[in-house]
Amino acid sequence: MMLFEMLGYREIDIAVLVLVALVYAIYDVFNKRNVPNFFVYATVVIGIVVAVVFNSNFLGLDLGVAAVVGLIGYAFYRSGLLGGGDVLEFVFIALVMPVQIQPLLGGPYQFNIPFILSVLMAAGYASIIFIPAYYLGFKKPKRNSGPGRKGIVVGAVFFVAYVALILALEFTFGISLLGAALVLVLAVMSAITMAYEKRVYLGMVSFIYPKQLEDGDMIATNLMDKKDVAYFKSRTAFGRLATGKLISDLKNVRKRIPVYRDSVPFSLFIFIGIIVSLLFGNIILAIMGI
Repeated sequence: MMLFEMLGYREIDIAVLVLVALVYAIYDVFNKRNVPNFFVYATVVIGIVVAVVFNSNFLGLDLGVAAVVGLIGYAFYRSGLLGGGDVLEFVFIALVMPVQIQPLLGGPYQFNIPFILSVLMAAGYASIIFIPAYYLGFKKPKRNSGPGRKGIVVGAVFFVAYVALILALEFTFGISLLGAALVLVLAVMSAITMAYEKRVYLGMVSFIYPKQLEDGDMIATNLMDKKDVAYFKSRTAFGRLATGKLISDLKNVRKRIPVYRDSVPFSLFIFIGIIVSLLFGNIILAIMGI
């Protein structure tokens, strides 16, 4: 207990948060995106212990934010947009740190916004920069796919929209040179991703038979022909999330489907998002200089 008193409760929160998020990222990167269930569930228990012991003064807020995060995350999981491990990592983060603290390196007042929002914004920013750079520059796609005319148009629209956002922020609030640069980088990488969207997605998937699916796999229905989707839907409740029933119903089907087996580890971006949010605060507030 003397060590806890010497470090202070907030330092304990930060240490637990960073250490657990780092282990998540290590498992995700070096264990083929497989985070053991025992570790995932243990982190939720750790989060509850931290909330009860160190955040008792605002325990209701702590548990409330975690509950909302869990419910929204579960809805995304059932839709096949998030992995189950990612959802429980978000719950852990919300339990340990429900609201954004003042940036450790200084910065604008954070208005007590949920810390998980800051993490998701920073993680999303990091992924938008890294994903096109990785899949277009370093990873050879399994099937060749160049930029389509539609993708180029959408990319150009995104770029113009971001530039318009910079101008709007400048005229409304004023925006720093650094803030404008951050938005401009986001504009360029988003436009590139839209232009090469199919190639990026193809770099993330493996084409496998249904019997090779694992419970919790995310199916890339956006890369499938409508006829193939209709074919699978005629046999089971087919969607983005592979469930035990879906796998059982399709186990004898000899038609390959694209599954996100080679996507970048999202826990790595979550870890980056945590570090950025702790040091600099909410990235949107930092960009706007509020």
